Amino acid sequence: MPDFMRWIFQGICYALFCLTILVYSTHPAYTYLSPGQGEMKLAFKHASQRKEACTKRTQEQLLALPPNMRRTQECSRERADVLVEITLDDQHTIQQSFKPPGLHRDGTVFIYSKLPLPAGEHQLTIKMRDSVRSEGFDFSKSAPVTIHPGQLLVVGFDDIHKELTFH
Repeated sequence: MPDFMRWIFQGICYALFCLTILVYSTHPAYTYLSPGQGEMKLAFKHASQRKEACTKRTQEQLLALPPNMRRTQECSRERADVLVEITLDDQHTIQQSFKPPGLHRDGTVFIYSKLPLPAGEHQLTIKMRDSVRSEGFDFSKSAPVTIHPGQLLVVGFDDIHKELTFH
């Protein structure tokens, strides 16, 4: 086959390949959210409180230990589960518990959850418990929010000010 025929055939193959990519990159159209809908993402990391309080060792207990193990306090490594409750317009929407990772359940909890929201004005309340108490919450935030179609509302936790945040 002459060289110019090979070049023409190769050009046709490249054109068909590019046309296939062009067609499938635009069709079918993908929509992430339904029209008139926004989304809330709960996304942060948090180290919860310890399950048990530290205990102070007596002088006899300290002397019974090797010199390199003599700490005045003995602390359990296990941390409490983090419970998050979301209320939208005074309707209980979601309640989710996150367990600390790690062999001894002592790691930082990475919280990530998505919730579609209808567009419009809402009263949003987020409550979080990171201790072993059975009733009530350690942190809470309630605020009116306006969700526009396609908007993303991110709920986070500010470790410095120890509060939940809306962005």
